[in-house]
Amino acid sequence: MFDETKRLIQSAIDGYNVCIFAYGQTGSGKTFTIQGSDEMPGLTPRSITEMFRIISEMKIFDVHLSCYMVEIYKGELRDLLLAKNTKERPKLEVRFDKDSGFVVIKNVFVREINNMDQCNDVFEKGLGQRKTRKTNMNDESSRSHLIFSIVIESTNKLSGKKQKGKLSFIDLAGSESAKKTGTDKEGQAEANAINQSLSCLGMVITKLVEGAS
Repeated sequence: MFDETKRLIQSAIDGYNVCIFAYGQTGSGKTFTIQGSDEMPGLTPRSITEMFRIISEMKIFDVHLSCYMVEIYKGELRDLLLAKNTKERPKLEVRFDKDSGFVVIKNVFVREINNMDQCNDVFEKGLGQRKTRKTNMNDESSRSHLIFSIVIESTNKLSGKKQKGKLSFIDLAGSESAKKTGTDKEGQAEANAINQSLSCLGMVITKLVEGAS
């Protein structure tokens, strides 16, 4: 699967807005596909390795990397890169930036990235704060939609030309049925929010396919 998607990493470096997301029912392997394991890395760690390989060969470019990581839990955005004991958390708002053409998250904590190990470390620490729950179908079911975005800004040293791309990895929570998962009242509230947001996403994709604005 990585072989089929790795060309998109070059596209993000070239200034495009790239989004790779895993979609499907609960327990179908979305999180494993995006994260993987130490023995079999998923799309995100493999893409990080490929991204730094490409950048290492860009001798006439200055490249600046930064990232943010959030989850959508019961309809609300939560910043996963803030420390757990952070009391005053700024309200996160989704905005469209006309200059870059990217969707941005106002007030999100942005972390600068200097090397591959640091990037992987940020990803792993953010995952540690994600909402999960044990269900009858999954020992560690994702209860939120995860968004990990790397912003890639490069400047040509010879021409001075600048470009900005973004590479986003989305691990969507899975659609589920209460009868199969056996969750409690709180778990059902999570499931309702998940199913509703996935329905909205489906409608958006349909409209885009139809050519709607």
